[in-house]
Amino acid sequence: MLKDIFLEKSFKKFKKEYVDFNRKYKDAQWTIKTIRNDPDKIFLDVKITSKREIGDQIYNLNSKQLIKIETYKGKIKSYKVVNEESILNTQNSPLVVAISNPDKVRTGEKYEMNLIIEKPLDNSFIASGMIIIKNNEDVKISNDEFRIKPNQSGGLFKYIQAPLEPGSQTISAIIMHPEGIYSITKKIKVGL
Repeated sequence: MLKDIFLEKSFKKFKKEYVDFNRKYKDAQWTIKTIRNDPDKIFLDVKITSKREIGDQIYNLNSKQLIKIETYKGKIKSYKVVNEESILNTQNSPLVVAISNPDKVRTGEKYEMNLIIEKPLDNSFIASGMIIIKNNEDVKISNDEFRIKPNQSGGLFKYIQAPLEPGSQTISAIIMHPEGIYSITKKIKVGL
């Protein structure tokens, strides 16, 4: 039983997150591979694909995560997403987006995060926005936070300032077009 591999406190957290995810993405497919396995730390490479219906649209989810698990007496004590890239886009949309960003930056460094529409679709406007998500697990993202605005450029281009403390920075961005929606959440490592 899954509950038996967790300490009680970490299982409650896992169960809540899993139930919330499962409510939104019912037919998710998971691939989990162990990358490193120390006595007290395990690193997992997790890939998730799924579909979600919202109104009359179907969205595809593709997520890649590197998860660090700490154990105590053979049970999971805690887990943390160390690296992540999750993409949610409209099924059958001709909106093809290339992502250009570093995987790791130095503390305080200014870097670019670019979402480039690979093929011009037509003369339609796009609406887009990008935000830095605070390192708060309970954050709920709304359109207000993105400050979405229309433009005619070939994508979304932004300079971002890395934090002064080592760790990570999570960026979320969205491009909306009459032919579909493309959304990404990306965790970038921040080091000295």
